Amino acid sequence: MSSSDIDRKIAVIFATDLVGYSKHMEKDENATLRGLRECNKIIEAIIKKQKGRIFNTGGDSVFAEFPSAVAAVDTAVEFQKQIKARNEKDTTDVKLEYRIGINMGDVVKEGDNLLGDGVNIAARLEALAQPGGITISKNVYDLVANKTKYEFNDLGTQKVKQNQFHAYDLLLDPTQKRKLKTQSSNTKLIAMIGGAVAAVFIGLFFSGLLDTEKKIDKDSAVLSLSIPTILVYPFEDLSNTENTKGISPALTESMISSLSKYIGIRVLSGTTSNHAKNNQYSEVQIKKEYNANFIIKGTIQTVLNQSRLNLQLVDLKQNKVVWSDKNDFDLKDIFKVQDEIGNKILKHLQIKGVTGSTGSMFAEKLKNIENLTLALNSRAEWRKFTIDGNKKFWEYQNQLKNNLGEDNPALYNGKAWGIYQNILLGLSQNKEEDVRELLKYADLDVFENNNPAAYALRGMVEQRFISKDCDKSLVFINKAIELGGTVDTYTIAGTIYRICNEYEKSIKNYKNALNLAPNDNGFFITKNLVASYYLSGKFEEIDRLVSPKVNLRDIEVTMLGIYSYVLFDKNNKKEAKKILLKAIKKGLTRKMLIRQIGINKVDFFIEKLRPLANID
Repeated sequence: MSSSDIDRKIAVIFATDLVGYSKHMEKDENATLRGLRECNKIIEAIIKKQKGRIFNTGGDSVFAEFPSAVAAVDTAVEFQKQIKARNEKDTTDVKLEYRIGINMGDVVKEGDNLLGDGVNIAARLEALAQPGGITISKNVYDLVANKTKYEFNDLGTQKVKQNQFHAYDLLLDPTQKRKLKTQSSNTKLIAMIGGAVAAVFIGLFFSGLLDTEKKIDKDSAVLSLSIPTILVYPFEDLSNTENTKGISPALTESMISSLSKYIGIRVLSGTTSNHAKNNQYSEVQIKKEYNANFIIKGTIQTVLNQSRLNLQLVDLKQNKVVWSDKNDFDLKDIFKVQDEIGNKILKHLQIKGVTGSTGSMFAEKLKNIENLTLALNSRAEWRKFTIDGNKKFWEYQNQLKNNLGEDNPALYNGKAWGIYQNILLGLSQNKEEDVRELLKYADLDVFENNNPAAYALRGMVEQRFISKDCDKSLVFINKAIELGGTVDTYTIAGTIYRICNEYEKSIKNYKNALNLAPNDNGFFITKNLVASYYLSGKFEEIDRLVSPKVNLRDIEVTMLGIYSYVLFDKNNKKEAKKILLKAIKKGLTRKMLIRQIGINKVDFFIEKLRPLANID
């Protein structure tokens, strides 16, 4: 598409987002959703009155455009005033607060939606705003300062993510006045401190040890390994009865989920945890293999509904237990208990207990250990991506439906991903109808749950089945990572960036996923990383990554196929033929390669390697 085909315009963009949505949901789900609906009605009415237009929503966020900067600012002021009045009347403990950012800039029209820097900077201004506050760009300030009676506070030049802008706070009351370091003063400070010391300072600050936001560039940065890395070793079940056998793995996974919501620590995935146990890794091996700093070990014993959980925190650098704790509780209180345990661990590590959005919301919506076990089993079957796995997945989902009820929000994500898999495996009886159902549950998951997986799924749906527009799909993916990057969100982001031919960003997101799941069960992430390396021409990286793994019994076949091409390219035709034949014997097909590197690349690939073997 040429630049002349792109529909651009200058627009005043209003962005608002609910503060602490996940925390409110954990505290009182019903009150939060009721309050959110009330607030949405308030903002919709004010925007309509000021002749604005909502062009995008994300459950707890709203993006709107206005015909004038004054109208946008008046809307922001009126909205914050009405929200304050609502909170004063609200009898629940859920007091909702919003941040608002306003910018005027260049945007791109995509149907009814708006994209581009003008929107991005409005979102960054919103992130910079205080709870209950309004932050605007200088170009908006220049338009409204002499036309309104509002008081403003100059924040100077600020940099958030990749965007740099001059910002102002609109002061609704004098207590909102604050002073932020400008971009120039930050630069000066770094120069004064000196290169080495500054690097340490900045590393600590952006790792989340001192700040309240995950400082990961959602587009490109590789997840930092400087923050403490924790492996939750599968808890040992001392009860060892038929009735309790599902409690230990469910509790382990739930504890991983709970700890993952805390900013300032890196928690390895459940598959990595199980890999360490299944291979009987020693503490020394865990430290070496996963760059882990700490291990959480535990035993669980359950009699009737009463459980005792004994925990130990092992410091791998000191090679000793540095903290232990005993917890007696009723099984129905497990999700409350695990958050208490998480806070104790953070306190010992001297990390501020600030939460992101990944948290234990998933587990808590499932109500009990039995349902959590069903959900984990269904996820394991889905990841097999086979017809048999799909069948078992739906069996578990149906059991969850019977336990929780048809319309429980905890089921939305599973339903959506299940339909998605039906389509890709060719099991759909009516693809058009299934896509509609898929979109329905994906949107419900975004609105009701606001978890990273919901937005990641929505981005994949947008890319695969709806607009197939990279910018639109990446809006959802970036929101997912912003809420809290997980193995799944980083993997999906890597895939969409690969589809959109942004290979460097694809590679970096896959690396982030591997940092959280270094064992990579089934080589799912690794094979995708290899595909991105291939498409970007980084053959040496493929050689480095795959060569140590070629003799593994469970090596993934597309990795082998691509590696054979790398060897062929290095003129090592003998070894290339050997690896290619091995891949074909293990089931490599043209369709598999198309899924990884695209049909155009596959045709070229096959033509090159045809002399080595019979490839169809």
